[in-house]
Amino acid sequence: MTDSAPQYREIVPTGILAGHVRCIWRLNGYVDATAAEPIIPDGCAEIVVNVGEPFIERASDGSLARQPARLVAGQITRALTVGPSGRIDIWGVRFHPWSAAAFLGVSGDELRDRVESLDAVAPTLDSALKAIECDDDRDSVRENFLVAALAKRAATLPGLDPLARRLVDAASRSRTDLTVRGLAKSAGLGTRRVQAVFREQVGLSPKQLLRIKRFQRALSLARSQSSLSWSAIALCAGYYDHAHLLHDSREIAGMTPSQLLGHDASLTELFLTG
Repeated sequence: MTDSAPQYREIVPTGILAGHVRCIWRLNGYVDATAAEPIIPDGCAEIVVNVGEPFIERASDGSLARQPARLVAGQITRALTVGPSGRIDIWGVRFHPWSAAAFLGVSGDELRDRVESLDAVAPTLDSALKAIECDDDRDSVRENFLVAALAKRAATLPGLDPLARRLVDAASRSRTDLTVRGLAKSAGLGTRRVQAVFREQVGLSPKQLLRIKRFQRALSLARSQSSLSWSAIALCAGYYDHAHLLHDSREIAGMTPSQLLGHDASLTELFLTG
């Protein structure tokens, strides 16, 4: 393979997988191996299968760690800073916000703000996905293998709780300062029940999910409508004002929105989903 800019594509699952998996994504190519970039929360947990060179994660204290070849990234509330060490050759499985915990067999809050080896979380699934590292490296072969392995696991699982999806949809649609009490009232449930569903099945609180969705929405507006001021973007995305957006951006990304979108960050932009 000749050096090339990273190529990213998404595969929309069908059949039994559609209820569990939002998309399967593929990333391959090359970027500056010295660059570490923030990956912004999107409200979804993921499995990542890396058959290329390892990615390096930089912690808040500046320490570096090599990520596992097969990992689970739980729901994150702040950006992860990662960079490649060489050739990129990755397959990812992005779950719906409500489905990863059931698929992996863990409580959502156990994985919040954590990146773990898939073997430590779901060893049987890890063994199945390890076989993707076969000699035949054609994308079509590996895609079919990955889909088949995931579908086989999905077929063994009980049906997903429709309540989790209904609550996530309601929280994601909100453009106001969401409260658990308000969400519970609209759903005809008690606040403890709503909190338990989000904690166990989503891995985020309703407010955390709303915060992430709102920030992604603001970044999407900034990228698609460059003529808008940041004050206008903030209001359109559901913030009180520009200062509110700046506060959330510093908390989530560790920088202002202008700084986040203004530097050469090819990986960051690939994973903006708002």
